[in-house]
Amino acid sequence: MAKSMTGYGNGESQQEGRKFRVECRTVNHRYLDIAVRAPAWLLSYEPLVRTLATERLGRGRVEIRVTDESGAGESSEVTVDRGLVASYLRALEELAQITGEPLSDPTGFLARQPGILTAGERDEDEETVEALLKEALLFALDELNRTREEEGARLVADLLEKVQELREAILLIEERAPKVPGIYREKLLKRAEELFLEERPEWYSDQRLFAEVALFADRASIDEEITRLKAHADALDAALLSDAPVGRQLDFLIQEVFREINTIGSKANDLDLTETVVAVKTLLEKIREQVQNLE
Repeated sequence: MAKSMTGYGNGESQQEGRKFRVECRTVNHRYLDIAVRAPAWLLSYEPLVRTLATERLGRGRVEIRVTDESGAGESSEVTVDRGLVASYLRALEELAQITGEPLSDPTGFLARQPGILTAGERDEDEETVEALLKEALLFALDELNRTREEEGARLVADLLEKVQELREAILLIEERAPKVPGIYREKLLKRAEELFLEERPEWYSDQRLFAEVALFADRASIDEEITRLKAHADALDAALLSDAPVGRQLDFLIQEVFREINTIGSKANDLDLTETVVAVKTLLEKIREQVQNLE
């Protein structure tokens, strides 16, 4: 069953005080576009995240947000240079003896001095981090695909109903089309009688009338368009029931249906046919809008 391109999933993993959360959101997009949001120290794992997401997603704009919820996930650790602190304190005591005024906030003063506080890289167990990150990501992707499948099933059910409406409209067109030349002939007769009453000039003969109606019937014939419309409706049903990504195929089929309907509309010299054509175009717009949500 086709999947929706809109969905959400989240996953968690934890071990020995480490805890990661991964959230995945997808929206419509023509291609697969992945954006990864993660703490700076985790950005080295972005290729892994992209690879796993690409393996499980076809197309759509995907936002993957990675959060370290362990409270100890930063890659840097701040240390205090105790020797330098002791040296500063001796100097401050000497300064206080000289001036007779002790420093009111020695801790704040020391914290602002270069070299007192140093940020160093924390040693990380890369294998553990990668395993936990992968576990959380796979949970999130699985849930994301599950929600997309559920939404896709609803979309497919709605689209199958709309395709059935399309079939019914095609049937109306097929039933009406053969009547149009006869209606046109009656209009010609009525118009001629209004213009000439009982007079029948040479050019207004049954033979000329027959030729005119035959020419109109040939120009207005939509048999081929109806045959192609039926084939497109069958293809729409088959695509919607397929398990493969079919969004682009459905886009193409809808364009083809529009082309046939526009041709029928240009040939139709009949009010009933024109009204049906307008109704079909409205229906196709609804179908196209829904198809945009399918992968």
